[in-house]
Order: sequence, then structure tokens, then C-alpha cells
Amino acid sequence: MIKLKLVFAAAVALGACATADTAPVAQSPPSAQPTHPTTPERNPAVQVDATVFIPPPPQANSAAEMAERSIVRGPWTAERRQQALEDNAIDPFAAFDSVLGADFTAANFPATTAALDRAGRAAGFAGDPVKFLHRRQRPFLSDDAITPCIPGDERLRASFSYPSGHAALGWAWALVLAELVPSRADAIIERGRDFTWSRVVCGVHYPSDVQAGRDVGAAAIARLHADPEFQRQLEAARAELAAAYGD
Repeated sequence: MIKLKLVFAAAVALGACATADTAPVAQSPPSAQPTHPTTPERNPAVQVDATVFIPPPPQANSAAEMAERSIVRGPWTAERRQQALEDNAIDPFAAFDSVLGADFTAANFPATTAALDRAGRAAGFAGDPVKFLHRRQRPFLSDDAITPCIPGDERLRASFSYPSGHAALGWAWALVLAELVPSRADAIIERGRDFTWSRVVCGVHYPSDVQAGRDVGAAAIARLHADPEFQRQLEAARAELAAAYGD
């Protein structure tokens, strides 16, 4: 099981929750004001406009959304739910040490830390304008058969579902690491796919949220490659990782 190092700011709740086997019940939208507007202070690295290329989500309570809710409900094994809980941590080293080894830590790879931090910030917040455009409720707010694996997190209740910022940053990390450690690229991409899918297993996002998040992440990384500073960060990280993994 992936260790939680918590290099970046994110805390996980204790224990995984079991998914209840009851019929879906629609609930009213959350009354709390969402707390994730995009501002320059929140994300100075945003360089893409996701409202241009991300389509609307499925309509609320449509056949497409009901089919997605069925996927979110599972069933999921307790082990996979626990993995989803651990994947809630905003920490690329905890996310990918199962592929890159126990020595893959921020302390051992400071240049890689800088590159991944830049990538994560650029991707993770780039979908915020789309969230506020569509204001899609999270699946556990629309279906009481879905119990999120992160209990009691009011920030989730007070924020929107589409696209998944967590999926965007996780996919961005995967793309960057696959480029920097090509000998393990396939396994890194698979771990990135699994990391982003944890948001569905956890009950906090629909599959279409996750796919849209991956699209946002890919666009953000493609755009970052035109940035000279990011190119310098990549080259420093490439040299650092090559010494450890032989690429």
C-alpha cells in the first residue's frame, strides 16, 4: 500500500467507508459557498482556458448520469476503497512510489519536486472555471447509496464535481514522470490512470469528471512545455532521475 508522505498540503481522513446498498435519493444542492475560485494567487501557473475545450457534463438525473452513478456505487473491495482514501493525498511521491520505489521521495529528488509542483498547480486548478460554469453536484450528494471514502469533509460538499481537479493533477504528474523516466513509462501511466480512477471509487466524482480532469491535465502539461522555465525544471529533474533509474 502506498505510503503517505504528505509532502504537499493535503490530509486524509481515517478509515475507508463501506458503500451502502440503497436506492438513490436526490438531495438539494449544498448551501455553502464553494471555496475554490480561480485567482492568480491560487494558481499563477494557469495557462489554458478549459472552458474552450471541455464539453458540458451529462445533465443532472439524465440516463447518462444515472448510468454513471451505478458505476460510482460499485461494489468496490475494501482494499480498493482504502487505496482510494490514500490517493486523496496531494503527494506525487506517495502516488507513484509503488512504481518508482521506496526511495522516490521529495527529499531525494528536489529538482523533480519543483517540476511536479509546477505541473500539479498548472493542471489541478485549470478546470476551476469549468466547475463554476456547470456547478455539477458530486455523486454522493445526489445519491445516498454512495458514501464517500473521505468522511466529514465539508470542503467536498461545498465544491463542484466537474471536472476533477484531483484527476487533472494526478494525470499531469503521470505524464511528466513518464516523460522523465521512459523505462517505466507504461507502469507510470497505468498508476496515473488508477490514481485518477480512485476519485470514482471514493464516491466523490463521476467517471466523466475524471475523464474531463485528465483532458485538462494533458492540456495544461502540453501548454507548460512551451514555457522556458518549465523546460529548465524538466531538464534538471531528468538529470536527477536518470542518475537513479538509468534512463
